[in-house]
Amino acid sequence: MTALCLLLHAAPYRHSSRIWLTAIGASLVLLGAAACGGDSDLTGPAAEGCGAGPYFTALPAALADIDGISVLGGIDAPGHTLPTDHAGIFLRTEGATVFAPGAMQVTTLRRTTYLVSPSRQGHTDFSAFFQLCSAVSGWFGHLSTIAPVIPTPSGGWKHCQTYSTSTETVESCEAILDRVTVTAGTPLGTSGFSIALGLMSVDFGLLDSRVNNNYVARWRFPEGTLRSICAWDQFDATNKAALYTKLGDRSRPSTVPAGEPRCGTMVVDVAETAKGVWALPSETQPLAGNETGYITLANYPYRPQDELALSVAPTTLGAMVAVVSRATTGRVNRAFEQVTNDGLVYCYGPDVRRQGLNWLLTLTSPTALKIRMVTATVAVPNICAADPGTWSMDGAISMVR
Repeated sequence: MTALCLLLHAAPYRHSSRIWLTAIGASLVLLGAAACGGDSDLTGPAAEGCGAGPYFTALPAALADIDGISVLGGIDAPGHTLPTDHAGIFLRTEGATVFAPGAMQVTTLRRTTYLVSPSRQGHTDFSAFFQLCSAVSGWFGHLSTIAPVIPTPSGGWKHCQTYSTSTETVESCEAILDRVTVTAGTPLGTSGFSIALGLMSVDFGLLDSRVNNNYVARWRFPEGTLRSICAWDQFDATNKAALYTKLGDRSRPSTVPAGEPRCGTMVVDVAETAKGVWALPSETQPLAGNETGYITLANYPYRPQDELALSVAPTTLGAMVAVVSRATTGRVNRAFEQVTNDGLVYCYGPDVRRQGLNWLLTLTSPTALKIRMVTATVAVPNICAADPGTWSMDGAISMVR
C-alpha cells in the first residue's frame, strides 16, 4: 500500500466546504482512490517511492507570463485569515499556457462554477490534480481551459456538490481520469482569464504524506492542510532562482521579501503562547468555508525575522491584516511566541498603512486570549506609545485554540 493510501486509511478525509480545503480534500480522496485501487491505478513514477527531490525541472508558465508568485502559508483576512495551504502564480498574460513542471500522472479534474460571486459569477474554471510519486501529489487550480493531452472524462462529471464561503456560492464536480501521464514541459491548459476582472491567478498546491504541519487544535484542520509543502522549493536550482525573483506580497508591493523560510510556512502555532491560530469560542466545528471567526498571529511570511502579521477577521478587530515591526523585548510588537500567560497586556501597531489602529492582547490561560482593536484619538494617536498602565482590555473579545 502506498504512503498516500496509508495516510487516507489512517486519517479519513473530513469534508469541508471551504474552497481551498475542498481542493485539498478532493485531491486526497480522488488521488487516494486511484492510488488505492480505483479506476485509475497509478503507474510509472507516480506509483514509485519518492526521493528527496527536486521534483520539478520546468517552469509552470513562461517567465515572461508570470507577474508574481506568493508564499505558502500566506494570510489575508478576512478571506484567507488562516495560512493558505497553497502557493499562487499571478499571470500578466491572458490565456497564458500552464505547463507540467515535472513528470506526473494527472489523475483527476475538478470543474468549478461560481454561482454567486462579487467578481466571477457565472464563470467556470478547472483544477487538475496530479501524482508525482507515492507520497507527493498536488494540483493546479483556476485553469481556464484543459489541454488536449488530458482527454474529456469518459465517465462524465460526478461527485457534484454546492457549497458557500463568506463571499461566494460554488458548484464543483470531479472526474477521475485513466492513466494520463505527462512529462516536464507538457501543456496542461491555460489560465489568466481576465485582467479587467482581476482573474489572473493560478493556485499551485503540493502535498507530501510524510510531512506533519502541526497545529495545537489539530481537529480544526483537514488532513491536507497538515501535509502541504512549498512548491517553489521543489524546483531545480536554476528554475527555483528564476521563480524567486518573482516572489512578493501583492497587497504590499513595496515590500522586499527577505528572511527564511523564504517560501513561507504552514507551521505557525506555538503552544502556550500567543503565536498561531485562534478561534471564537462559537467555532466548534472543523473549518468549513467562512474564516471570519478566526485570527492568525504569526511572523509576516514575506519578512519573518523582521515583522509580525495580525490576520484578524472579526469586524470588531478590523477584518484586515496588519503588519508591524517585530520586537524581542518589551510589550510593544513583541514576538508572539514570547507572549505567554504572564498576566501582562501587549500592544501591536501601528501598521504603516493604518496609522490610526492598534491592537491590545493578553493571554488569559495557555489556550485562551483576549484581544481588542483601539482606534486613535487626537489625544492618543498611538496607544502603543502610551503608558502601559493606560492599556485597557475593556470591550476585548475572547479567542480560544
